[in-house]
Amino acid sequence: MKKLTSIITLMLAVCQLFSANDKYRLVLTDDPATKITIGWNQISGTDPVVYYDTVDYGINYSSYAFSQEVDRSVYFRGMQNKFVRLTGLTPNKAYYFVIHDSEGTSDRFWFKTSPDDLSRLSIIAGGDSRSNRPPRQRANLLVSKLKPHAILFGGDMTKDDTDIQWKNWMDDWQYTIADDGRMFPVILAQGNHESHIVIYNLFDTPNESYYYAATFGDNLLRVYTLNTGVSVSGAQLEWLQNDLANNQDVIWKAAQYHRPMRPHYDGKKENEAAYQAWAQLFFDNNVRLVVESDAHTVKETWPVEPSFLPGNDEGFVTNETYGSVYIGEGGWGAPLRDNNDNKSWTRNSGKFYQFKLLFVDESKIEIRTIKTDNAFDVGEVSNDDPFTLPENLDVWDPSNGSVVEITPAPPMNKPDIQFPENTPVIYENGDNISFEAEVTDPGNGIDNVSFYVDNVLEETISSPPYIFTYSYTDGHHLIYAVANDNTGLKDIEKIDISVGSYTQTYEAPVLNGQDDVEETEAGLVYFTSSDLEMVFDDYDFDPGVPNGFQKIGLRFQNVFIPAGAVIESAFIQFRSDEVNSETAEFLLYAEASGDAAPFDDGDSLSVSGRSVFPDSVYWSPPAWTGTGQTGPAQKTPDVGSLLQQVIDQESWASGNDIVFKVVGTGVSLSNQNSVRVADSWEGKPTHPPTLVFTYSYEPSTTGINRVESIADSYVYPNPFKNSLGLYIPGKDNYPVTVVISDILGNTLFSKEVTVINNKITVEPNILNNGIYLVRIFSKTDGEVLERKIIRK
Repeated sequence: MKKLTSIITLMLAVCQLFSANDKYRLVLTDDPATKITIGWNQISGTDPVVYYDTVDYGINYSSYAFSQEVDRSVYFRGMQNKFVRLTGLTPNKAYYFVIHDSEGTSDRFWFKTSPDDLSRLSIIAGGDSRSNRPPRQRANLLVSKLKPHAILFGGDMTKDDTDIQWKNWMDDWQYTIADDGRMFPVILAQGNHESHIVIYNLFDTPNESYYYAATFGDNLLRVYTLNTGVSVSGAQLEWLQNDLANNQDVIWKAAQYHRPMRPHYDGKKENEAAYQAWAQLFFDNNVRLVVESDAHTVKETWPVEPSFLPGNDEGFVTNETYGSVYIGEGGWGAPLRDNNDNKSWTRNSGKFYQFKLLFVDESKIEIRTIKTDNAFDVGEVSNDDPFTLPENLDVWDPSNGSVVEITPAPPMNKPDIQFPENTPVIYENGDNISFEAEVTDPGNGIDNVSFYVDNVLEETISSPPYIFTYSYTDGHHLIYAVANDNTGLKDIEKIDISVGSYTQTYEAPVLNGQDDVEETEAGLVYFTSSDLEMVFDDYDFDPGVPNGFQKIGLRFQNVFIPAGAVIESAFIQFRSDEVNSETAEFLLYAEASGDAAPFDDGDSLSVSGRSVFPDSVYWSPPAWTGTGQTGPAQKTPDVGSLLQQVIDQESWASGNDIVFKVVGTGVSLSNQNSVRVADSWEGKPTHPPTLVFTYSYEPSTTGINRVESIADSYVYPNPFKNSLGLYIPGKDNYPVTVVISDILGNTLFSKEVTVINNKITVEPNILNNGIYLVRIFSKTDGEVLERKIIRK
């Protein structure tokens, strides 16, 4: 071991003696058969050029047939990072190269491009090296001996993301270089110990948001590198959906990212955001292998599919035919953690330093977990045959076997189930209500259709017609119909209904760490904060750019309020994370949308850039005298009027999503200590910000239709007391008639007014509390707005 370490140290010293560069790395971001990026640190000297050829000319740079100057140069983490992007390479070919600058020539290195046919592939997958150098070096050394076509690295390269730690990491990465100078390309995912800017500047990834894909061979394997450090929804999700749809002909699809959906160490939170965004998408699009990191433990799962039905374990059930295998979770050198959170679908788990060795061909994917502690004792594969395991390679052999095999699945012809269009969702009486589910069978045969009411299985029907009859109590109910075919594939349709007259109170907590966010003064969105500073934060989420007086965005998903309901009260409950006693002042706004989109880092103003209703609710909370408090001091004033405006939108449907915004005002925009700091979902997933609301519902009032000839018009405040404002976008000096009537159609108020700067205000002098209808008519556009309003 000492001898080999000395050889590597000497090699680094020689490179520095005869050239002015070091810290070499190869990066894949696109077609592995024809493109590769060479990166290094330029210590001194000028005008570096990469000379390369398919013939080995040693360090005689002038003999190489091809040369390329630097494509990108960036000084970052104490290194002058240079990148040359080679294109137009020949597949499955050895290329030799040197870097020549004004002070000399580097050692000769070489790499081999990937094949562009269906040849078998060898890939190493792992992550989490952090700053434990000895185990990290051993894992790196083992890479040089196993000689893969590529390395998938799942993030957390260092612990603290400092200059010295990155320099050490780059030095240790040189252990991946084989004795003959062969280098192996890496595809990197961002971890939570580095930002996307770090990966972009040190590895020249395709974009700063840092998600991309590469296809190996002749559509043999497409690897998706995703990013759990930015929004998993929004732009990233849209890109992934489109790319999966456009690559249906690929034989195998795999994904890698950092934070696991369901960690196997109980000190790590469930990644609900990734689960909600990707799990079903992976299953539906035949992503059969998923590589996760972050937990510093070892896991292999049985093939699984997402499911919320009875029998699921944390949202998954096994599906041997079509399921995705999840492997991980780190272990390249970071401190090990206990594998103490197994699931019913866990195949094997353990606790040791490791990475995965993947062999991929048309017929199967083979997965082996390689222990890395004995790297210095392991033999070496040949450059022409990476598939014959070397002497002393320590392959983990747990109870369920040392090799996990994934074999191709037959075409996924899922059944389709739907409730007929215009199925009623409002019932004055809940007795013996019948629903018929329409099922389309693509050819596998339908085994049965199951009906669930409020997550309880009530009936399974084995043959058509699939008519489900049930009696409901007054209130809101959620019905699921599940079509199960003879191969185990299923499709699910849901409908929520309102029965009778009722008043109900619900809680809608923030469901994941990407639904409570901080937007910095610079407009950048911070998704992974462990708390919510309302509103000043001296933390630099983006290096060198303080968060400052930020804005808080809160998104509440699956808010089940039927259209036409009356909001009796609503508030947002926080949990204190710090003690704060100085006076603080905030304003709460609601987004003017009937279905609020996720926050997205691709939109640099994803909180402040949203259109909100003009009304706000002022909040000056009492002192927060302790941590972990969820009392009246941590509760906002009534935001029911804001919530009412949301559900009165034409686009509102029960189960849609709502966004509230918290901004500073008064002293909280001038005094840095005038703050309140609450737990976020990331900091305390059991106590996230929660929207608590009470609404009443009366079926007789739902016959009031909401019709708009001008989109995005709305009424405020609603409920109202004296004055009523109406917003009609794009109108100025626009004469209209405002008519207000009761629910029986009796006109109580009528007045001709003029819209100025999109707004009008009327005082209808209605004294009795209740539900009314406001309509606005224009001689040119007809009926502009029709809304139910509440006098309260």
